Amino acid sequence: MRITFSVLGMVLITACSGDNAGTSAVTAAAPPPAVIASERDDALLAAAAAEAPATLATLERLVNIETGTEDETGMAAMSSLLEQELQLRGFSVIRYPTTGARAGRASVGENIVGRLQGRGGRHLLLMAHMDTVYARGSLASAPFRVDGNRAYGPGIADAKSGIAVILHSITLLRQRNFTDFGTLTVLFNTDEEQGSSGSSALIERLAGESDAIFSFEPTGTSPEGLTYGTSGIGSVIATVTGRSAHAGVAPELGANALVAAADFVRRTVDLDQGPGKLRFNWTIARAGAVRNIVPDSATLEADVRYPTNESFNALVAEIARAASQPAVEGTKIDVVTDPGRPAFAADEASQVLIAGAIGIYNSLGHELPVAPIIGGGTDAAFAARSGKPVIEALGLPGYGYHTNDDEYVLVDAIPRRLYLAARMIMDVAQRR
Repeated sequence: MRITFSVLGMVLITACSGDNAGTSAVTAAAPPPAVIASERDDALLAAAAAEAPATLATLERLVNIETGTEDETGMAAMSSLLEQELQLRGFSVIRYPTTGARAGRASVGENIVGRLQGRGGRHLLLMAHMDTVYARGSLASAPFRVDGNRAYGPGIADAKSGIAVILHSITLLRQRNFTDFGTLTVLFNTDEEQGSSGSSALIERLAGESDAIFSFEPTGTSPEGLTYGTSGIGSVIATVTGRSAHAGVAPELGANALVAAADFVRRTVDLDQGPGKLRFNWTIARAGAVRNIVPDSATLEADVRYPTNESFNALVAEIARAASQPAVEGTKIDVVTDPGRPAFAADEASQVLIAGAIGIYNSLGHELPVAPIIGGGTDAAFAARSGKPVIEALGLPGYGYHTNDDEYVLVDAIPRRLYLAARMIMDVAQRR
């Protein structure tokens, strides 16, 4: 199918945002930061439009390699493809094996790190993740396709669009012979969808070596936007131990772990603070195996989304206090809390990056609103631990993340997103 890309008069399609763990939602708009004005570079914009068909072709190649987080075969194929793509653009490439696991799920594959030396200037890190939430076989029921202004495919928005934007914005820089940076470092990691346990240390190290970090999760479709923060994503696991007994003959001789667990849920459910604040929800419960035996054990699991790292610490204290007072005599509640992915909040230097992006978009005749915080978490949080400025949501506008056949990106947004990424790299690299 032939796709015609228009630079001027681009239209934003109105659609609801998905609810994935990435940057799927731009919620109530925050007051914009002071905008850094940008003069439109018509030559770069024309080049971005010319590069759009190649970007769409790359998206098709990326989607056609299935990269579920635990798919060793697909991850190996993707790593090889991305290593080659970076080398074709002049990068030296090193593969870093993933390490660690979370919730019993080991990370697989190799993280790809490419470096390109410039003639001097600031050191920049560009990052996006290779893995998706889709199991092998999803592609057969939801193959890549273009339908009007939408390109569909498993993982096409989250975050294969970010990979494509990184690769082709670099192409634009090469076409201009732009080398006024210290180094460009590109990281494609393998396990973002399960918490980046196998790549978080690498992200933090590379961010610490950089002057600014650009993260390429997708943005929403209506509107396209950025965010001042992403939620931390943690967990609480409560194990209740009691004493078994015959449920019909002498239940009073037991200590019912299920009843103690139910009471514990009742006493902690109000720790959830509602939209835009700390979210705490019990989501899994297990107890008992035989109907006529008083259960001597129960397990509860909760999902936690927290706006600040301090709020998670406060939650941990409240959970510990409640666990110390089980309602059923003879039972005990042990709690394990895991902060998982930390929260990210844009500091003053990060807000300067946001202000620059808004100015660039304004020069194209588009607004770029900024959400105060989104409910999902991203690798921006690990990068921000370095103390360096981070900007999130530089991928393509997308919808339907984590929904297989409904996931898509907006095709006509490709030129402006390439322009945004390339122009930001140029501006930040040369900033004193």
